[in-house]
Amino acid sequence: MVAESYHIRIDEDIKDKATMLYAGLGFNLSDAVNVFLRVSLDANGFPFPMKLRQEESAEEKRSRKFHEFLAFAKVNQVFEKGYKFDREACYDRKVLH
Repeated sequence: MVAESYHIRIDEDIKDKATMLYAGLGFNLSDAVNVFLRVSLDANGFPFPMKLRQEESAEEKRSRKFHEFLAFAKVNQVFEKGYKFDREACYDRKVLH
């Protein structure tokens, strides 16, 4: 199998967040796109249900932000550098909101 290169347009913010997310899982963005395409082929469509987005609750937003931070921290080795993390203190100081 020969891999080909393609150029796609991705919003910079989405690209940065996805890069951090997948890096936290041990993948680069190219690997993640290939996984998505393979799973889509297996599913014969999108590999998840398509529906209108509902407003996320405060707790869902808080959880999503927390997981985004953990992905960032893992990529940047925040915890390995000896930093301590107090989730509630971050919310109190509006670090995560």
